[in-house]
Amino acid sequence: MRFVSITRSASHPENRDRPQEKETPVIPPIVLLTGFAVLGLFLAICLLFGGIMIVPGRMVYVTEFLGKPQRRLLESGLHFRIPILTRVSYRVSLQQMQVETSSEVKTRDDVFIEIRWVLLYSVRDDNEAVFNYAYKVSQPVKRLVFRVENEIRQIASTMTLAELYSQRNEIARRVIADQAADALDSGLDIHGVTIEQPMPPREIQEAMNNKLAAIARKDAAQAEAEAEMVRRVGIARAEAESKKLQGEGIANERKAIAAGFAEAAELFRLSVPGVSEEAILTLMQNVNQADMVVTASRSGKATVIFVPTDMNTGQIAAASAGQFIPAVQ
Repeated sequence: MRFVSITRSASHPENRDRPQEKETPVIPPIVLLTGFAVLGLFLAICLLFGGIMIVPGRMVYVTEFLGKPQRRLLESGLHFRIPILTRVSYRVSLQQMQVETSSEVKTRDDVFIEIRWVLLYSVRDDNEAVFNYAYKVSQPVKRLVFRVENEIRQIASTMTLAELYSQRNEIARRVIADQAADALDSGLDIHGVTIEQPMPPREIQEAMNNKLAAIARKDAAQAEAEAEMVRRVGIARAEAESKKLQGEGIANERKAIAAGFAEAAELFRLSVPGVSEEAILTLMQNVNQADMVVTASRSGKATVIFVPTDMNTGQIAAASAGQFIPAVQ
């Protein structure tokens, strides 16, 4: 059926005094059906592709249906959802991550020092842990960093600066042991805490260097004194041993001389019967004195030798007393 709008001529007597009517266009039904079909198809395609979701590797999506959290997590792979009604509330990475920061601490010996440290953590690959990470605590990583920083400050306050340098691994071990359970309650695993080299102020560094230099000089002086003591003790022992050997040599020499004197005196007694002991001793003394003068004149460098006057006096006295040994017949 076709509707046609009839417009009368303006010259018609009935239409001269009223406005002219226009023809209204009519859209065919087939065109309307085609438009609705295209629009429906477009909406269907949007809904279809809006419901397709691809989760990357080592990622977990937490969804909400009409605002209610769903404990069924979307893991890596292809998933379908109801658009508009279902939305992704959290995208959680299961990869290991790290936080690098620095903290100012006070040691037991009242030194303020800055420590740089690194926290390695990750969200545990478990539905309950991921759900706790998303909903149990607000900003769980920030909370974990705050607790680790407080733990480091508390441990550092019980150590001296020297202990802080030498026990960095012990600090890291204690932090992990104390904070692991609380971190797991928020769905996090602590994989490690690295305490870097402490950086004291320049004045403290200079004071430490001066102290170490003084200790090194003290140790060097002590070692040098001990070496000198050992050297002197060695020299003294060597001298004592040398004098001991020298004394033994002199004693043996005198023993040999005394044995020679005894043998000579006995030979005099046998060769000259009736000779007195005094005469024998006087003769031996005079012989020794004469040998001494001869030895001194041969081996010494002196040009003048003073001979004791009692050498001749003793001989004269012995002769006047008749104590010279008579000639052997």
